[in-house]
Amino acid sequence: MKKKANKRERNSQKSREDILRAAEIKFAEKGIYGTRVDDIAKEANINKRMLYEYFGNKEDLYRAVLVEVYSRLSKEEMTLLSEDIDCIEAVKKIIKLYFDFLKSNPTYVNLILWENLNKGKYIEDIDFSNIKDPAFALFSEVINRGKKEGIFRKEVDNEQAILSLLTYSFSYFSNRYTLSKLLGKRIDTEESIKKRIETVTEMFLRYLCV
Repeated sequence: MKKKANKRERNSQKSREDILRAAEIKFAEKGIYGTRVDDIAKEANINKRMLYEYFGNKEDLYRAVLVEVYSRLSKEEMTLLSEDIDCIEAVKKIIKLYFDFLKSNPTYVNLILWENLNKGKYIEDIDFSNIKDPAFALFSEVINRGKKEGIFRKEVDNEQAILSLLTYSFSYFSNRYTLSKLLGKRIDTEESIKKRIETVTEMFLRYLCV
């Protein structure tokens, strides 16, 4: 009986993961209003009834996807920022992390763009305090450590510094198609991204450092 229960639990977990993965793809393509539950069920190769059983409705599934993608980034942030490294190295690594993550997770970029078009209607209902607050707190600690060690300027506004870093990286990928057209070359190549990481790192450290 216990083996059967464990098997059912594993199957249930896999089904939830399949639904979330399929929903992430579909919501990233068309947003919440353009996506049909039938399309998600088909992508997940799962019965639509089971989707409702696990997530209730399309809106709750959409919120679950937002939590999933934000949690994915936060886990990587927490792992990196918890390392015992000096503050300058931490800043270099977090900048590279953001660019690498956004490059590897185009659905994340699209989902955030869609949610901003919706004026944050669905994200308002989600409590992100356990997801984003710890990472922001650790990043702020890195900046404070740099200030105490006399490496970073004491007048640096931690919140503004973190916001700047987030927008430096996100806008590069959210605007990659229009910027590529305007510049007459692709900016999402390995070489272009590497050069952008180096430039943003230099700019950011020049701002932070004494």
